[in-house]
Amino acid sequence: MNTRSKLHRLCVFMTPADEEQFSTEVRIMLPTVRFVGAPQQTETPTPTFRESLSECTGPHVTLVDTSIISEGTFHRDYVVRHPSGRGWVYAIVGTGLASLVRSRLAEDGLRNGELRASVPTGDTRTAEYVRELMNLARAGGTGVFAVDPLTKNTARRAERDFVAWPDAASGFGAKEAPLLTNGPTAWFTVDR
Repeated sequence: MNTRSKLHRLCVFMTPADEEQFSTEVRIMLPTVRFVGAPQQTETPTPTFRESLSECTGPHVTLVDTSIISEGTFHRDYVVRHPSGRGWVYAIVGTGLASLVRSRLAEDGLRNGELRASVPTGDTRTAEYVRELMNLARAGGTGVFAVDPLTKNTARRAERDFVAWPDAASGFGAKEAPLLTNGPTAWFTVDR
């Protein structure tokens, strides 16, 4: 049986310093949210919930609202042993879940990450959680403007679903040498 859902997605440029700031904001505004890193923790029978993003390794982190889905329910319903017999794998979408694919450094600059969630139709609690999380991410960031790679002209309007957090914006968002990127020919600046 397929459950219909709505995808929410925000492209984010964040450095580790920005992630720490975001993590602090999440703990203040959404205190029941915990973080789960995707790399297998072969020493644990189930994924360990963390208090901050800095405690998670790997390129992908799931943000679990424990007021919607408890740690026990998450482990029971969303976690299975890895087919190799070592470690485990878990769902990254569902009730009470959002995920962060981290920004990453590349030779051409800072590639965007994504904050995303797939909210099941009718799941009002998860919809509200995701709305608050996305608003928090938008409020902490600044808009970015596309830069034409050939002419170096800057778009007149900020990109709707992209934000750069302060450290990423100051370190990679200069107009003269934009290093915020979404791919080889997609460049962004925070300067208009």
